[in-house]
Amino acid sequence: MGYLKNLKLILLVALLPLGFLSCTSLSSISIDVMRPAEYSVPPDLLSAVVLDFSYPHSGDSVHKLIINGVTTPIDTVRIDDFGLRVANSMALELDNRMFFDSVYLHPVSLNKPPAGRPGIQLSREQIADIIDEYNAHLVIAVEDVSYNTEVKVIDLGGYYYSTLDAFGEVLWRIYDRYGDVLDEYLQNDSIYWDNRDTQYSSNLSAMPSLRNSVESLADFMGRYYPDRISPFWEKQRRYYYSSGHHLFSRANDLIKAHNWESAARVWYYVFEEGNKKQKAISAFNIALSYEIRGDFAEAAAWADKSRALFQDLGSFSASSLDVERANRYYNELNERIKEAEKLQEQVGLGL
Repeated sequence: MGYLKNLKLILLVALLPLGFLSCTSLSSISIDVMRPAEYSVPPDLLSAVVLDFSYPHSGDSVHKLIINGVTTPIDTVRIDDFGLRVANSMALELDNRMFFDSVYLHPVSLNKPPAGRPGIQLSREQIADIIDEYNAHLVIAVEDVSYNTEVKVIDLGGYYYSTLDAFGEVLWRIYDRYGDVLDEYLQNDSIYWDNRDTQYSSNLSAMPSLRNSVESLADFMGRYYPDRISPFWEKQRRYYYSSGHHLFSRANDLIKAHNWESAARVWYYVFEEGNKKQKAISAFNIALSYEIRGDFAEAAAWADKSRALFQDLGSFSASSLDVERANRYYNELNERIKEAEKLQEQVGLGL
């Protein structure tokens, strides 16, 4: 009898942490976060001309076909307008972002055979002429390109598995009206396709042709280069505690109405009146409310309170995931504070 009583006591003590840990639940929302560009274009430079000054890429083994480990080069496919495609895609994306007042695309490549030569860059005279022609402040030039593809086909006994990787490298330079280089950047990117044929055949219809794959790569690289010089929006997921106190149901209703300020008042009341665990989760939610409202410094201060409370609780009342989540969120908010300073420099907004 005493043995059973002791066993029940042991089980009760063992299950107590589970009771504490199960009384809270998480919900999530998606938010738009503005990220600063890597390079800050001087704010008085408001218009740009995008152009292609690359020499057509050529070389040995530009395209490789690898069948069961045996490599065969295919060098008959050339994309001589690769640089112009990159420039065109980039100009469209940069214009859509409305970071510059005006974005122009020079429609003709300026370093093509027979007059062009590999390995050279725009001269000051050429830059001055382009700037004058478009009445612009900057020239953004594609000055060197390379690409290659690799197609792999593997016999897996009953079907073929094939992959196509396309790799590209683009050298970008930004010039001011005097021909001085403001920024130089070597972009490396790749895109990927795969296909599984259920029967033995040479049918790779689900895969693009080599030409189409390289053209898609050029468009892809052009679309993503503006992240280098223009702020961009990024989707991120944020978490909050939707239970843990009976008043959280009221806060949840306010969140559905996008009333984060009133929800924060509810959480603040719980923070003042609740136990340590309720204080920790309320502080975490209050931090999110301040981030949503654009006050990153106040958000970080509340996230710091939350992580300190979670750490003090220990594993008996808070899971390691709670502690890790609070630490990660605090670090993310401090990163947003730094980024807000850079965004202020780039677009005049502390977002």
